[in-house]
Amino acid sequence: MSPRRVQVNRSQLRQKQSAILGKAKGRTVVVVSDARAGGEVKYVLDRLYFEQLWKDLRAAVETLEITTDRKLFNQILRAAETLDEDMRAGKLRSFEETFGAD
Repeated sequence: MSPRRVQVNRSQLRQKQSAILGKAKGRTVVVVSDARAGGEVKYVLDRLYFEQLWKDLRAAVETLEITTDRKLFNQILRAAETLDEDMRAGKLRSFEETFGAD
């Protein structure tokens, strides 16, 4: 899951902007450092990769929120104990059966 990094400095980016920005594809991240700005670093990454990172971060936050809510988490654990049994007994319905398929 770790990105591949391409390290450049600000002047390299200015000189070869199109070629360097073109390297920010998939999980390849362009890391731009600027010595004149106190070593400040900027990251350039592919939009789809950013959106996936954002989605994964939101999912992790939601999971943390659920696991820190003791009442909700205990309800989930209790429901999980009978899930297989309920499925075999036909007590569960699919999403489509419950809400209708579009």
